[in-house]
Amino acid sequence: MIARLLPAVAVTALIAALVASGCAPPPRPTTGGATAVSTSSAPTGPGNAGRAAPAAKAVEEGTYGDKDGIPVGAYFGLTGADASFGQESVKAMAMALDEIKASGGPSIKLIVHDDRCTAADVPAVLNKLINEDKVVAVVGEVASTRSLQGAPFCQLAKVPMISPSSTNPAVTEKGDYIFRTCFIDPYQGYVMAKFAVDRFQARTAAILYPQANDYSVGLAKFFKEAFEKAGGQIAAEEAYGKDQKDFSAELDHVASTNPDVLFVPCYYQDAGTIAKQARERGLDMPILGGDGWDSDTVYEVGGDATNNCFFSNHYAKDDKSQVVQDFVKRFTDRWGTAPTAMAATAYDAMRILAEAMALAPDPADRAALRDAIAKTKDFKGVTGTITINAQRNAVKDAVVLELKEGVQTYVTTIPAPDKQ
Repeated sequence: MIARLLPAVAVTALIAALVASGCAPPPRPTTGGATAVSTSSAPTGPGNAGRAAPAAKAVEEGTYGDKDGIPVGAYFGLTGADASFGQESVKAMAMALDEIKASGGPSIKLIVHDDRCTAADVPAVLNKLINEDKVVAVVGEVASTRSLQGAPFCQLAKVPMISPSSTNPAVTEKGDYIFRTCFIDPYQGYVMAKFAVDRFQARTAAILYPQANDYSVGLAKFFKEAFEKAGGQIAAEEAYGKDQKDFSAELDHVASTNPDVLFVPCYYQDAGTIAKQARERGLDMPILGGDGWDSDTVYEVGGDATNNCFFSNHYAKDDKSQVVQDFVKRFTDRWGTAPTAMAATAYDAMRILAEAMALAPDPADRAALRDAIAKTKDFKGVTGTITINAQRNAVKDAVVLELKEGVQTYVTTIPAPDKQ
């Protein structure tokens, strides 16, 4: 039996609270996304009429998988500022559904909604998934800001939520129905601080980050703490504004302190621009980043300025392990491009959820499904061996990648500590 749905009055009250805080969802436009189900997991709707699209370059809102399957929801930004993250995630989940079905796994209908990369859209999207689509679980979001907006809704409704790639530690602190299948920022900050000290013998570092981004603020904080604990000193700490494109003032201040490394925990849209402007000012030291750098856009914008840049990530495409190379080939054959880490983490999240559904006494019982997800141990994923700990976070290793003429190249693996 499906667990009791979130009462409409509770949703109304929660949205009212968001209105009071200035976070009410704006009216959502009618989309042209698919609504019919394709058993090949390709979206249906205008322009594809239910046909499989093995070389598709984009995915839309719609349903994927089996039309009579157990309903699972997903909320990602498929359009908007960082839409490549959501696009990659849904593509990988669609591929996972086909493989789950082929291997005799649970029958799943994945219902995907686009939050337009806007936190204010998340309440309306989750209200629809929980109360209209009646999903038993939710996968999403990529961005920590949007996961932090969505987690309270899922917790109140007692609907298990798995974020594949939101690394801000506060996400899973929203309640015992909230999980993630990626590492968290205290660990990611430690990884890059350790790398800076071990690889470059860095004693001083500067930090430049967007002040309106929860992911970036948290990662900057944890890098600073880990770097100082290792005996390093933060020479400069600069925050920049939303939609800022000119970083000259901040970078001029960084240049005046002459740090050994520059840490820039931003998303891919800013990374290439900052690298380019930094090099123009003679800042030739290593520039370090986090998993938000994982996009070809970084090199497309920054060009050769992105050489001598390094960032932490969930997996390396050039990992020689069979599980990684098989995943990269299948994804590339289907979608025409190699998968980013956001694809890999979403693929693992979908498979972990399917495994929990197979193990739960009743996969449509949200409480039983929550308990099954919590028992995930030594899951062999594309992004490594994953165990969900008592805080519902994934204990797993991180890798560091280097950009060489725009090519992501594996550098090292930083093992996960016993406790994150």
